[in-house]
Amino acid sequence: MNPFTERKRITQPERFVGRWRELSVIFDRLDTGRPVLVGGVAGIGKSSLLTHIAQSAAVNLERPDLLALYADMAPAEDEAALFHLITRSLGSRGDSEAALEVALLERAEPVLLCLDNADRAIAAGWGAATLEKLARLARRSLRYLPAGMPLPLPGQPSSPVPTTAAMEPTFLLVAACHGRPPVLSEPFATVTLGAISSPEVRLLTDAYLDYTGVSFSPADLRELEEVSLGHPAYLQRAAYQLYIARSSDPTYDWKAAYFADAQNRPIPGAPLPPVVFEGGRAADPYGSFYGMDDVTRRLHLDRMDIAAPDDLPLFLLPLVVFLVAWQVSGNLLIGGVTLLITIGVVMLARRLVGARSRQPEQPIASDSSGQQQEEQHAE
Repeated sequence: MNPFTERKRITQPERFVGRWRELSVIFDRLDTGRPVLVGGVAGIGKSSLLTHIAQSAAVNLERPDLLALYADMAPAEDEAALFHLITRSLGSRGDSEAALEVALLERAEPVLLCLDNADRAIAAGWGAATLEKLARLARRSLRYLPAGMPLPLPGQPSSPVPTTAAMEPTFLLVAACHGRPPVLSEPFATVTLGAISSPEVRLLTDAYLDYTGVSFSPADLRELEEVSLGHPAYLQRAAYQLYIARSSDPTYDWKAAYFADAQNRPIPGAPLPPVVFEGGRAADPYGSFYGMDDVTRRLHLDRMDIAAPDDLPLFLLPLVVFLVAWQVSGNLLIGGVTLLITIGVVMLARRLVGARSRQPEQPIASDSSGQQQEEQHAE
């Protein structure tokens, strides 16, 4: 079986790799009791990241008694249905915010709630208010640990190591949504997932190729990153086709198969990598669009042309004149006026030079008819 067969989300901990920076930020915010919203385009790995957070939170937060819950908000009809699901998972009953708060208070262990597809609930009209209610519960769950109070350890009534005063959250919240995280009244920390890096591409493919007897060369990995632009879902599709070529059919045109598949079955909500439409040309060397906001994307598309090196002394001239005038006069105002005058002179000179260079040159040609007339007159 091809190990790169498409899956909804990565549920096996050994196959989740990378996202170190994002995980560091998320766990740091959760440790202080602040809820987190994770955003990104479709297929970028939000659900897999949430699953990994639920699986590894107890270790990363150093709270072995932590109970982690993963819930999908998309199937829930309304807020009451979601609250009922959560309270039942906590061993209690009820479908309201008050019932959930009671269920949390009845537990001595901290609880982490990971909510997926929050954008579906927000689009349905009840998701934003529900997230704000859960964020308020998380804020109210902060528990004060005075200095010298020992932290409880599993299997021991108390720890002999004294501690400093701290605020410890007992209810932690992280949610994922499609696109840019929405602005809510409660203070959420936001993390937007972008393309994965080259080392993450290598680690991801190695994790899937483990025990298959097949390996991808460094050139293969560069091509995979090129045709997918680091988008995990498109990377998985490209690796699926490459695996066929490397495992059973060396003549198999895996790139053509991937391009056809990406065009026929694009991921809803995720833009196709430009290379798919360019017949396999090299990807944009300036980076990936995935994870960019609108301003960054516009700057990416409208990159300014850098002045040629020949013009560099001309651009530095006003600065040099300003510094000299400032040092000689000892007056910053005089230096500023000199700077403005020099800039005006430089701009005027560039305009005059540019206008002269744009004037068409008059070709020097002999007038054959005039020469003939002069020759006839001489005769």
